[in-house]
Amino acid sequence: MKFEQPAARTIVMTYDQCRAIMQMSIELGYPSIGFVEALKFETALRRIDVIGEWIPDDKGGPLRWRGLGAGDISEDLILSLTTSKTKQPVVRDLKQLPLVMEAMRAYPLPRVGPLVINETTNQPYHDDVYVRKFAKVRTKAGLPANVWSMDTRAGAVSETVAATGSLEGAKILATHTTVKMTERYARGDKLEESRRIAEARVSIRLPKSAE
Repeated sequence: MKFEQPAARTIVMTYDQCRAIMQMSIELGYPSIGFVEALKFETALRRIDVIGEWIPDDKGGPLRWRGLGAGDISEDLILSLTTSKTKQPVVRDLKQLPLVMEAMRAYPLPRVGPLVINETTNQPYHDDVYVRKFAKVRTKAGLPANVWSMDTRAGAVSETVAATGSLEGAKILATHTTVKMTERYARGDKLEESRRIAEARVSIRLPKSAE
């Protein structure tokens, strides 16, 4: 039996939407949500690489947590980690990421332990809990229900392609193993992209000025 694969998502979170979520999360007393989304938007990291995950204990005990910790950010705000999916090393200078720096004014980084803490439980997020809290913030911010937390990464990739015109640059940012994968996340304005391509092609046809 064959099952039809769901269509690829076309929704992308924009900078303005991400900032609106960050600001509303602060108003609601959940600045961790704004910090996570800002970090994802600026770095193209997956959510699991930011909030971590709860996994079964090898010996059958309670769930244990693993993920990004306070020690993964240096005193001069350099973030270093290895991604969970592709096992790629990532280094990002948080000082160069305006949204992250703005979010950190409301979410001071912990000195020890997990980097992201749920304000309600004072523990790291379970993924489903994070998604529900994100949805609450999104609704209060007046954003469409079809904008998901997972679309922040697509926003990072799409903005990178729009700003640089380079899929290769976006591939590096997102730690993709192939450009084909990056293309799936690049959900920019196809009309504007085609216009830029047309203008670039025409520009090389123009006669060079006489030397």
